[in-house]
Amino acid sequence: MTVVKVVELVGSSTESWDDAVRDAVATAAKTIDH
Repeated sequence: MTVVKVVELVGSSTESWDDAVRDAVATAAKTIDH
């Protein structure tokens, strides 16, 4: 059986969208069980 977990991430940065994505993913990696 395949299970999929969908998570919506929101990040912010004053520098670039790339920094915002990195921040959001880093935060999610610390808080979401995987």
